[in-house]
Amino acid sequence: MYLIKTVSKISGVSVRTLHHYDEIGLLSPQKQENGYRYYSEEDMSFLQMILFYKYLGFPLKKIKELLKQKDSEILEHLRMQLNLMQKEKQKLITLIDTLEKTIASQERRIAMSTREKFNGFTFQDNRKYKQAAIDMYGEEVIEKAMEKQKGKEREITDGFNKIFFAFSGNMSNGLRAISKENMDLAEKLHNHLCKYSFDCQTDVFSRIGYGYVQNMEFKNNLDKFGKRTAQYVCDAIQQYVKEKEDRE
Repeated sequence: MYLIKTVSKISGVSVRTLHHYDEIGLLSPQKQENGYRYYSEEDMSFLQMILFYKYLGFPLKKIKELLKQKDSEILEHLRMQLNLMQKEKQKLITLIDTLEKTIASQERRIAMSTREKFNGFTFQDNRKYKQAAIDMYGEEVIEKAMEKQKGKEREITDGFNKIFFAFSGNMSNGLRAISKENMDLAEKLHNHLCKYSFDCQTDVFSRIGYGYVQNMEFKNNLDKFGKRTAQYVCDAIQQYVKEKEDRE
C-alpha cells in the first residue's frame, strides 16, 4: 500500500492531480479512518494506464470510459496501449528521420534520397512525378528512360546529387550562373541525362532547364539544395545550350 505522497514521488503525478482523479472517479484509492488515502498495487497499475492514455492524447472522460470496459482487464488495456504506442512510435521515427535529413541537407552534409530529392529527374518514384514528366517530355521518352534506369538508381542519384550540390555551392560562392564553372557542370548534367535517361538533344535539354522552374514539383525538389537553385541551374543550362549551338 502506498500513501499519496509516495505515489506522487514514484509516478511524477502531483498530489493535486491525484486528488482530482479521485474527485472525478477516475482513480479512487482506499480511504482509512484516519483520512489517509492508500493506493494498492492494482491502483498503481491503473495509474500507469491512465498516464499511457494521457500521453496518447485521450481526454480524462474518455480514459474513464476505457477503463470501465471489459471489466477493466489490465492485460487487455495494456495490449491496446501497446498497439497505440507502436503506431505513435512509427510516426515519431518518420518525423525524426525527416527532420534529421532536412537538417543535414541544409548543412550540405548529406544527399537526400531519390524519393525526397530526385523524383523529377529519375521519373520513377510515383505517379505524380511520372505524369508530370510525361506531360513535359512525352510518354515514349519517359518509358525508355525508366527502362534504362532499372538497377542503377543509386548511381543515378549520386550523380545528380554531386552536380546539384556543386551548382548550389557555386551560387553560394557568388559565381554567376553563366560562369565557366557552371558551363562545365551543365555539360556534366547533360551527359548524365544522356547516359541514364534518353538521347537528350540540346533543344530538349533547354526545355528540361525551363521545366525546373516552370513545374513546381521539379522546382521544389531543386530548391531543397538552396533557395533559387532551380532558377540558377535553368540559367546555366540556357547559356550552355546557347554556347553549344553557336559552336555547332
